[in-house]
Amino acid sequence: MCEKRTRKIKKGSELTRLREQRRLQRMRRGSTPPSSDESNPSPCPPVVDKVAQNRVILELAWKTVALMHKNRLIQQKIIALQKETSDFVATIMKHPENKRRYVEHVRLYGIPQRLQLQVQNIDKQNIPLKIEPNV
Repeated sequence: MCEKRTRKIKKGSELTRLREQRRLQRMRRGSTPPSSDESNPSPCPPVVDKVAQNRVILELAWKTVALMHKNRLIQQKIIALQKETSDFVATIMKHPENKRRYVEHVRLYGIPQRLQLQVQNIDKQNIPLKIEPNV
């Protein structure tokens, strides 16, 4: 394929040859430093180093595994914090004054009907209150 392209370039006009030479120079600048032999540009693609490519892929795989492990640990911490917060709110709401103030706040500012039913059932049953924001 490289030979065909070279023949094509030689047969074309001067303008086409100049364009092709400029394109090859741009490609060389991006990948490797220009060689001293500028008169015979090679349009063939450079050889890819498979060992280096495999090493890069392996490094990315290890980094991905490390990030997944870190993510799992953070998720466990988030769940523990949610449980701790829920327990804290439940202990606060056991106090009758806090219950009364909360129900008063709900009446003034309103919350969804589903949560109002939960608040009314708190007095009847000893269920810890867990309120999640509407998304």
